[in-house]
Amino acid sequence: MRLFAGAIHSIQASFLKWFIYFIRVMPYHAAIGTGRFFGMLAWLCIPLHRKIAYIQMESALGTVDEKTLTRKVFMHQGDIVIDMIRFSYMDDDELKKRVIIDGREHLEAATASGRGVMMITGHMNWEILGHLPRLTGIEFCIMGDIIKNEAVQAVIEDIRSRCGITLLPPKGGMVAMLTGELKEGRIIGIVIDQRGKRESKVFCDFFGLPAPTNPAPAFIALKGDALILPVSAVKEGDVYRFTFEKPIDTREFGDDFHAIDKLHDCWKSEAVRKSSDLMQAWLCSVIRETPGQWFWLHSRWLRRSEMKHVLKSGKDFAKYVKTQADSYLGKDSMV
Repeated sequence: MRLFAGAIHSIQASFLKWFIYFIRVMPYHAAIGTGRFFGMLAWLCIPLHRKIAYIQMESALGTVDEKTLTRKVFMHQGDIVIDMIRFSYMDDDELKKRVIIDGREHLEAATASGRGVMMITGHMNWEILGHLPRLTGIEFCIMGDIIKNEAVQAVIEDIRSRCGITLLPPKGGMVAMLTGELKEGRIIGIVIDQRGKRESKVFCDFFGLPAPTNPAPAFIALKGDALILPVSAVKEGDVYRFTFEKPIDTREFGDDFHAIDKLHDCWKSEAVRKSSDLMQAWLCSVIRETPGQWFWLHSRWLRRSEMKHVLKSGKDFAKYVKTQADSYLGKDSMV
């Protein structure tokens, strides 16, 4: 069995290497067309994710054209894959022609402060933001997921290493590791729209609905005495626009987080709750501007099993989400 699994992993890695090679040598628009074709194929073949995208977009954005907008979301994921590969093998001069940076003064102000900086973003062209070291000269680290297929993981690590970012292992004390980076005055990057455990009781307003939110970004920023630097990436034609917002000073939220030792106790800290709310509100404002580029395929408010239940039973999505939040926050409510 182990030998068979090893052979499958080897085949997968070989296919990925050939795919990367062809994407690199294709004319750019042909490569983008290929990515969008696979996105369209996924839209046709994975109805669950299509329905998840639609029900969330309808609730967050109001009445939407289900086919048009969900198809756009799937096809844009193809863009990200292609651009992630193409940008990794571009020289720096060509890369700089493909990216426009707004708000550079906010980046410079944050890095000149002498304090640690936490750059925050969402699942919206996040892989492309990894090229910031090549574009700006800054150094920062992130925590990356590890794929079980070691051969495929090696290929992905090679692509990410070409960005210039430092990858930290995803295990071994994430909070302590990233807090330590900030206390040393370094820069870290983190994606803030991960669904948190409802047992942690940190719920943030996300497009008008209470979303269980991972308190780790806020907790780490507060413990590391960091400046929070929001940065977004939006694709405009063949180029990306990176936008840095004004840094947020964690000292403005108070110091009651000092009494917290564990992530699951973060709900007791007003500083954690308020800073989490502010980060999620910023991200919502960015998504509203270009909704087709956010990763709506991710089940943001509910667990996947619950989302399947809602879709199958025809329950009211918004009501179900609110009821789940009420049950964990100690409010009386019924589905």
